[in-house]
Parts: sequence; C-alpha cells; structure tokens
Amino acid sequence: MRKLIYTVVGAAALATTSIASAAVTVTGSTGLNNPDPAAAGSIQTVGNTTTINFGQNPVTSPTFSASFVVNNTLAGLYSIVVGTSDPNTFFNTVTFNGTALTNINNNQNFILSPPENLAVGNYTLAITGHTNQVGGSFTGNVTISPIAAVPEAATWAMMLLGFTGMGMVIRRRRRPMLAQIA
Repeated sequence: MRKLIYTVVGAAALATTSIASAAVTVTGSTGLNNPDPAAAGSIQTVGNTTTINFGQNPVTSPTFSASFVVNNTLAGLYSIVVGTSDPNTFFNTVTFNGTALTNINNNQNFILSPPENLAVGNYTLAITGHTNQVGGSFTGNVTISPIAAVPEAATWAMMLLGFTGMGMVIRRRRRPMLAQIA
C-alpha cells in the first residue's frame, strides 16, 4: 500500500511540473524576402531550438546588407550560429544586437562566442556580405538554442543522497519471523 501511495505522489509531482520552452519569433526584416513570419517553413522550432531560414531572391548587387528582428520570450543563456550552405554566398560581418559573431569557416559560418545571456525582448541580427551570382540569390540560416545550466556539485550530492535514500526505503524488506522451538 505504501508503494502505491509513493508512486501516486511521485506521478502527481511530475504531472504538475511544467517544462519551460523558448519561443523565438521574427517580428520584422530589412533587405530580405525571407524569413516571412506568415510563410510556412521559414521559422522552425524543435524543442527549445529555433532555426530561421533567411535570404533574398533576386540579388541586384554583388554586395548585400540585411537584418531581421527576433523576439525572445524566455530569458537564459543562448548559443547562436549563423551559416550558409550556398557556395556562392559569403558573409562579411554578422552582428547580434551589436555584438560581432566569430567567423569559424571561410565567411560562411559564424558563432556567438561566448554564448550570451538574453533577457526577454527584441534583438536585431544584421548581416553584410557578397555573392558571386548577381541576379541570383543568397541564403542562410540562424540557429538559436538555449544552453542548459550545469548543476553545482552540492546539487548533485543532494540529488544522489536523495536517490540513495529512496532506494533504501524501497528495497527494505521485513524479515520473516522464524518459529522457535521451546
């Protein structure tokens, strides 16, 4: 009976907890015809990670300057990666709210290093670059993902102590009374 009560209490505790999820949305753009908040596929969120596809088609000049505004609804530590798989697109500068991202691959991949604490609010991602295809297009994507906090050593110790105690309570058995001969 006790095990049943412990199981019900544990299940109720798990059921009442809520998992926070990040919601990053695009609220406006300049120099781009994608992302379009109304178009399916421009913005994809899986779990807490949001990927925003962006681009311009057609490009009227070999150089381009573009930006878009994202709205973050969950404060925390975030990793931001900007990249392109288009061999004709090269980014010269990429900034996130005025902070320059670090070039990690021939002007085609940039990362916010170190990750940044973002409050709830609007942030601007600005990109300048060039393309080898005048009249063609440029494309890229931004991945915004929260970084999970690492628990402190004391937290791990308390958690392990709690699990050990629970295991001992569950595994405890009553010893059968043996009949004694008088």
